[in-house]
Amino acid sequence: MDLKDKLKLNKAALIISWFIGFLCFILTLMISIQKTHVSTNSLFWIQGTGIVALMIGMAWALFYDQWRFSILQNQISFQAKELKRYEERYRSLVESAEDFIFTVDDSGYFRSLNTFTAAFFGGTPSQFIGQPLSNLFSKEVAEKQLGIIKHVFRFGKSVRDDFMVTTGEHQVLLNANFMPHKDEKGNVQSVLCIAKDITESKKLENQLVNTEKLASMGTLAAGVAHEINNPLGIILGFTDLLLEKCEKNSQSYEDLKTIERHSFHCKAVVENLLKFARHGEGLYEYCDINEAIRNIMDVVKHSLDMNDIELQLNLASDLPEVKGDLRQMQQVILNLINNAAASMKNGGILWISSAIDANKEKVVVVVRDNGHGIPSEYMDKIFDPFFTTKSEGEGTGLGLSVSHGIITKYEGAISCESNTANSGNNPKGTTFKITLRVRDKG
Repeated sequence: MDLKDKLKLNKAALIISWFIGFLCFILTLMISIQKTHVSTNSLFWIQGTGIVALMIGMAWALFYDQWRFSILQNQISFQAKELKRYEERYRSLVESAEDFIFTVDDSGYFRSLNTFTAAFFGGTPSQFIGQPLSNLFSKEVAEKQLGIIKHVFRFGKSVRDDFMVTTGEHQVLLNANFMPHKDEKGNVQSVLCIAKDITESKKLENQLVNTEKLASMGTLAAGVAHEINNPLGIILGFTDLLLEKCEKNSQSYEDLKTIERHSFHCKAVVENLLKFARHGEGLYEYCDINEAIRNIMDVVKHSLDMNDIELQLNLASDLPEVKGDLRQMQQVILNLINNAAASMKNGGILWISSAIDANKEKVVVVVRDNGHGIPSEYMDKIFDPFFTTKSEGEGTGLGLSVSHGIITKYEGAISCESNTANSGNNPKGTTFKITLRVRDKG
């Protein structure tokens, strides 16, 4: 039997007792008025029954009120405990969430915020309550948020937006949902903001976009390579025929050999384009890294001299072979040299060195320049496909990305350090360090 049934039963018992008492009172009154001949004993019992019923009804009414009050009190106490339990559960969920959760008033002052938000900005919730948004966020972000908050207060509808948050060395991209918190009348009392860190998902999205670009570029490269191969074959064929008709020591013969040499170089470039399009693994698994560096030096030395760039080579002798294809390693070195030259348009010094580490397990190649350097805000992006700090038409943003892919494919590593004129006392310039696995002796 539930609470409602008990209340109905007690109410029915109370009504019956009052009805019996009232009936006995009416019978006694009728007997007295009509002066009916009823024995004194019977009249006594009728009056007694009525009095007892009335007393029971009064007692029952008193008990019923107290009992009902007790039940209501227990109900209120139970609901208060349940409400407290739900509140604690809600608070636990909010506090344990690794999301930015806070509420603000129409002026952009914090009314509450969870521990995660406060900890991200280096404090506790109590320190920030009553503080404006500008105390935690940058001026631009705070003004943008305040505009959204006023919009939510005005129209009473949620607004979603993205914004970048920076504190110390941390920089995260947040996707925030600003929601109205209304009272019983539907008036907006505050704005609740729940923001999620989407930095990694945004990076993944950009990587997917860049992958599509690379796939399209690979298809284009394959088409271009095939179109160039045909005239290159004709040039090499006719060059070979003319070489047979010329004396070996003549100037014409040397000129034709130069044409042949550069044609073969073009052919190698075309083959590299095809390998790029087909994701080739390279012809060789191991190579002499010093040979790769010297071969590239023969190609770029004249260009460096023309740009007033002094080259300083310091290559260790008797280095073991490293894991990597010779042509692809040449491509990496060439990309780094081109980037260094681009940063020294008014001349400078280019240092290239190779050495084996103390454990004789890795060969380290260092390419360093004293150019203008890379700003610190770009350092995390330099290996991203299509990212470049060069002017339009001067670079595609693929050099370092492709170089990074080649090095990591052969289980190596590439890192970068750079200083600009605003980097303090450190000399400006950029240093790339390549670490390559040596060939196992077994």
